[in-house]
Amino acid sequence: MRIISRTPISTAAPVDPTDFTDHMRVDDALGSLRYAFTAAREIEAYADIALLDQTITAQADPLTGKVLSLPVGPVALGASVVVELIELDGSATPIPSGWFLVAGPRPQLFFDTIPGGPIRVTYTAGYGAEASTIPDDLTHAIMDQALKLYDMRGDVDAPATLAPSAARICARYRRVKV
Repeated sequence: MRIISRTPISTAAPVDPTDFTDHMRVDDALGSLRYAFTAAREIEAYADIALLDQTITAQADPLTGKVLSLPVGPVALGASVVVELIELDGSATPIPSGWFLVAGPRPQLFFDTIPGGPIRVTYTAGYGAEASTIPDDLTHAIMDQALKLYDMRGDVDAPATLAPSAARICARYRRVKV
């Protein structure tokens, strides 16, 4: 399944600005928050998660089984999910029934029968609308990655990797892919 788009629902900062400026040891909260937004996007891409609420649109080629793992989690119980069959002409036909969602950090759709073609799934993923809803360890990972980005700014020879502390934390949330 490939991700077509991530559309933010929440416009909140991924960290508390006061905690962030203390961690970064800077005075300019607004100017330095761009590092937090960048770090959050890197962590989301690395671990295939949504930190703040987002609308995820993903597409799957014709399924060979009745179970489809959604590419980005977590998904809360009762989250909005739209499943559509993509027709040969590119139009989409809603599939309102014949499937159910198992929510959680690694969400899955279970189908009664295998859909007869490629499908598009649009759903809401994320820990919530505010920075306070993000787990504390992921907040720490965002701040450590932002600090690395800030310290390494302008260094073209530095490797483009996560900070070691952020990588360790994110590994707990990352899905094993086969």
